[in-house]
Amino acid sequence: MYAGGDNARRAWPDIQKQLATSSISYKALYTEYPNHAVELAKQILGKVDASGQKDAVIIAAGGDGTLHETLLGCERYYETHPNNYQVPIAFLPVGSGNDFARGIKTPLHWEKALTDILNCTTPTTINVGHYVDLDHHTDGFFTNNFGIGFDATVVHLANHSSLKTNAFFGKFSYMASILNVIINFKGFHAEILPGSMPKATFNRTFLLTTTDIPYFGGGINIVPTASVLDDHLDLVIVEKPSVWQLILFISMIFLKRHLRLKFIHHYHEKQLFIKTNGNRLAQIDGEELNQETYNLKLETVKYPFWIR
Repeated sequence: MYAGGDNARRAWPDIQKQLATSSISYKALYTEYPNHAVELAKQILGKVDASGQKDAVIIAAGGDGTLHETLLGCERYYETHPNNYQVPIAFLPVGSGNDFARGIKTPLHWEKALTDILNCTTPTTINVGHYVDLDHHTDGFFTNNFGIGFDATVVHLANHSSLKTNAFFGKFSYMASILNVIINFKGFHAEILPGSMPKATFNRTFLLTTTDIPYFGGGINIVPTASVLDDHLDLVIVEKPSVWQLILFISMIFLKRHLRLKFIHHYHEKQLFIKTNGNRLAQIDGEELNQETYNLKLETVKYPFWIR
């Protein structure tokens, strides 16, 4: 299935041509509204189970948001069918961020990525993020990261910026949002309980991101050592930086040495508990969540992916 975004629509005719040269049979489904891929994934899995097919693969063609919805649909289906064969997910990156593709070293150009998918013969079981909202008794999954604070505020402002609707200025929306957040963002209180360490409290939290892959924000290498093959999650907390600290932080990111800075805290744990005060913006795999107080438990679960 593929997302209804402009990138996917433009690429789809060429994707069809490449699929036509292979010997596989497929059916294309198109998302039409937010969370549609969740429902489509569940429908696909129901039909696969009914047919008894054991060689099916779901290809999510789109950006990280499309992959997020596809995974969520699959996980929700298997919650009610726990003993059934899990159909692997493949990711064809035709979105704008494609951090997951970077994280698993999939080619960022869809043509090379599709070739890898078609040449793959067995699934690889990877670790994806799972969170439980302890206050609301809900849960969800993520392939990339769950962020509260700076990154979530940037996502929110970029999505709601008036620049986004302007064809000429739209590409500057993201940078304008980043500058806005840097100038006006106020640090918040957060409590962290890592699985193997004592509780830690931060009163001027600027960035709080739990990640399953090295990248976030469209290619920023926030945790170079993160891996979907590892059953740990990485949590990065950045305390509200001064202007000079921010410049240092950005410079050190390019050198992959930013985690050594004193105002940055890094945890590598199988299980994490995170609690914030006040209503906070959050994002999951680049998609906005409701503004609320968060009280979370995070860990990983396993799911098969069609990765060469």
